[in-house]
Amino acid sequence: MKAKSLIKIAVTIALLLVVVYSVSWDKFLITVSSISFNTACIVVAGYTAGQLLSSLKWWTLVRSGGIDVPYRTALKAYFIGMFVNCFGSGLGTVGGDVARGIIVAGSLPKKTEGVAAVIADRIHGLTVLSVIALVTSFLFHTDRVPTFIILSLLGLVVSFIGGWIIGPRLLTFLPGESKLVRKLRQVAEIFPRDSQTLIVITGISVIFHVTQIFLHAVMASALGAEIPLATMFVVIPLVNIASSLPISWNGLGVRENSYMFFLTAAPALVTKEQAAAFGALWLLAVTVTSAIGGIVALISGDLRLLKAPKNLNTEQISDSALVS
Repeated sequence: MKAKSLIKIAVTIALLLVVVYSVSWDKFLITVSSISFNTACIVVAGYTAGQLLSSLKWWTLVRSGGIDVPYRTALKAYFIGMFVNCFGSGLGTVGGDVARGIIVAGSLPKKTEGVAAVIADRIHGLTVLSVIALVTSFLFHTDRVPTFIILSLLGLVVSFIGGWIIGPRLLTFLPGESKLVRKLRQVAEIFPRDSQTLIVITGISVIFHVTQIFLHAVMASALGAEIPLATMFVVIPLVNIASSLPISWNGLGVRENSYMFFLTAAPALVTKEQAAAFGALWLLAVTVTSAIGGIVALISGDLRLLKAPKNLNTEQISDSALVS
């Protein structure tokens, strides 16, 4: 097992221990048992539908980057990538984001472009999430978000947008035509700059993230937690940003501690047990949806593509640079 995977597991365990020692397990079990089967199905179905929407956005990026594949190919690659991210640590394959790029490129000599499309997708998604959090924090003036987080988000948005715009121009100043320079230019070309594509992917991304916020409202109602929708629009994007950082397995531990940090501070909107239950229900949705990718991988046999080193030099473009 790679050192990176071991570190992720260690961080996940450490963060879960914080959760374990923060909650009353009797109260937690009672809280979880209050979630109806119908609610769980709604959350899982809603999360899966959101991933279908997100795959459509990624397909748009893939095609704008010159990989002309039908949507079903991108959809297959997207869900297999989710499966590898969730269950692939013991498969001896590359990470889920790199898996996506390899599979969507297929037999085309565009593996680098495929992975770059995932990077573009991740950066764009984080930017949209950050903007949503910044705008709603300004509109609703919540005291639940520390100033340093707001300033960090602002810096993140400025950096991402600035890099997206001026990055390719900076590459023109790189001397020579080395393999690395050519790879960097290939990656830069994947990031769309035409207004039509940007409007489409941004619109899809906004709908996707708003859907996830409303799914949290469904969970809150099921758990008996009264959280104003305005607060949801501020807090949930921040939780999603934190849990997308590639420091734990599927955001486990990060997500639960983030719920506690933002929602249990005085005046508390949820109990620590409810915050942990939020995380458990979301993990269920992620795991079930990722398992669909496993079924797709089993039927298609595409996991074999990930074990062939010739497909991609993962030392040059590693999924450690991607948000998983």
